[in-house]
Amino acid sequence: MPTRNLWGRLWHMSRAAETARMPSAERDVSDLGLAAFLRSLRSERKETGARMPLADLEVVVVDLETTGFSPDRGDAILSIGAVAMRGEQLLLGESFYSLVDPGRPIPPHVASLTGIRDEMVRTAPDPAAALQRFFQFVGDRPLVAHHSRHERQFFRAALWKHGRRRFSHRLLDTMLLVRLSGEVIGSSSLDALCAAHGIHISRRHHAYCDAVAAASLWGIYLGKAIRRGYTDLGEIYEELR
Repeated sequence: MPTRNLWGRLWHMSRAAETARMPSAERDVSDLGLAAFLRSLRSERKETGARMPLADLEVVVVDLETTGFSPDRGDAILSIGAVAMRGEQLLLGESFYSLVDPGRPIPPHVASLTGIRDEMVRTAPDPAAALQRFFQFVGDRPLVAHHSRHERQFFRAALWKHGRRRFSHRLLDTMLLVRLSGEVIGSSSLDALCAAHGIHISRRHHAYCDAVAAASLWGIYLGKAIRRGYTDLGEIYEELR
């Protein structure tokens, strides 16, 4: 099993959000410690998964619910759901879910779609704390998301806003394996692909339930890749280059 110490230490990133409330002397000490952590992170970080056998590849499949689609216009994360996988197997015992206080009112249409209302997030973790917990859970495992641009944009914006940190974690897209298979299924939306493969989404637009659905797709298409003779992600990258 991959070690999780390196990325587990990402809890330090939330301290940047906390320092604004510290006296200046304490803030200086905190900044020095954070700078040292970032130096060690840069020196120790290694690529994960490119040459790991697909049958043993450990990933965390994630889904975000958000207040909208534009983090650059103030939209924020509402909830984070994730489930771990090893090869084709879902590890339902290794899962994550958290509401997140977005620091802004939830638009009515988003509340109707997700079921998340303002009163539900009043006591939820703020973004810095939620991200801390999430990346502790992830460790050094690669992330996977369906049509991952959404997750990438929001992780990037939230990490920068709440800790001045860049999002540098490896994030794979389920469409990587779908494209490899050569299948064309409708719009390749989560709904279309799950319907085509008989995957039931127990609660659509719930971050955890959507993450489990995306993980089921990843497992199906990972199995297809293995049976076609691909052994690691590096070979898949080469094929799709």
